[in-house]
Amino acid sequence: MFIENEKVKKIHLMGLVHQTLAGENQGLKTLEVWLVNLPPGSETPVDQHYGEVVCVTLKGTGRAIVDEDSFNLFPNTTLVIPAQATRQAVNTSEEDLVILVIRSLVRPPEKSLMEIRKDAVSQTQE
Repeated sequence: MFIENEKVKKIHLMGLVHQTLAGENQGLKTLEVWLVNLPPGSETPVDQHYGEVVCVTLKGTGRAIVDEDSFNLFPNTTLVIPAQATRQAVNTSEEDLVILVIRSLVRPPEKSLMEIRKDAVSQTQE
């Protein structure tokens, strides 16, 4: 399958622009490929994913927070995020921060990771 990225639907969400370049709609069963554009000063929401995630910075500079660690993002760098890690990207530059995101398609259990962690903490405190 050949995809012209400029023709892929752009979703404007919380100050960023998201495109799913390849995923289940294109027949993929184990991964998705996204193009995420963060305008200057914007940030993604804090999020978790049940599978592994790879982020390739194509343009701009910014910062990624993965669990308790912070990483500088700049062109021609790759960030590998382990499964279930909490993550956020922040554009710290005066130009768009463009990131290619490759993520495994892993379905969450009925409870969210946050709920599972809260349950585990409360059980250890009992």
